[in-house]
Amino acid sequence: MERIEGSGASQLVQLIRAIGYNADISIELATVTAAPPDLKIKVDHMNVELEKDDLIVAQSLTAYKRTVHLKSQKKAEISSTSVNSVHTLVVPQGTGQLSYLSFGLASADLTVEEAELEFTDELKEGERVIVAGIQQGQTYLVLDRAVMY
Repeated sequence: MERIEGSGASQLVQLIRAIGYNADISIELATVTAAPPDLKIKVDHMNVELEKDDLIVAQSLTAYKRTVHLKSQKKAEISSTSVNSVHTLVVPQGTGQLSYLSFGLASADLTVEEAELEFTDELKEGERVIVAGIQQGQTYLVLDRAVMY
């Protein structure tokens, strides 16, 4: 390594640049050109499209299912508009009947021991993504969507 010159801060910056540089990984922006299952992306500085065989995609960008446990105390609101049978109540001091097909319950405790949560927000054509090139650019990791404000 060559001699580092300059002020202490300058020397530290030069040292970090020399040691911290990692040519094996490059972070790039890309655009989804074809949605899954035949995913293709185009990295901004490249003239070719990368196909699904060249890509490793983070699970959060795919359609997948997870098993969850849900618990809420005095904050849940439960309602239904489809009851299997019509309930009839006889109204006292009247001559009619009241039928209902729905019910509601507010401020209830709710516990779901096991539920399946399905994520369906897969990558879509035209979306921008953050990718990391590894193995000298032979494989790309699709890390996340890129959002600009």
